[in-house]
Amino acid sequence: MLQFLTELFKPKPAPTPPITAETSMNFEARDIGPFLARLAGSPRFELPRDFAATITDALPDLDLGQTRRWRIDGDFDQRAAVLEIQVFMDDFDAPDLSFFSSAPVIAAINAELDLLDDTAERPGT
Repeated sequence: MLQFLTELFKPKPAPTPPITAETSMNFEARDIGPFLARLAGSPRFELPRDFAATITDALPDLDLGQTRRWRIDGDFDQRAAVLEIQVFMDDFDAPDLSFFSSAPVIAAINAELDLLDDTAERPGT
């Protein structure tokens, strides 16, 4: 009975916001791991430690034209968030990555993508 009462008044976790937005970018294969690691290292994101390695380790097994999607449960700005990452292997050296999540998460990813894009456009980088 005591356990029932304890569970009854236990705070409920906030629901995870639904996936409502997406963004994508064509990556050089060598840039995928560092980009995902940078996301994981961002103070705004709390993602599983091995999620970047899980995705990059799977890339060599994808055939040309194949798509694979991962669901990552984590936090964004200290709130529950789900992030889905899809890789489309349209080119072995430059696959397309798509990111699906709530609008605030996608806005933060777009900001990181813009930084990556700016760095790639600068001569000598």
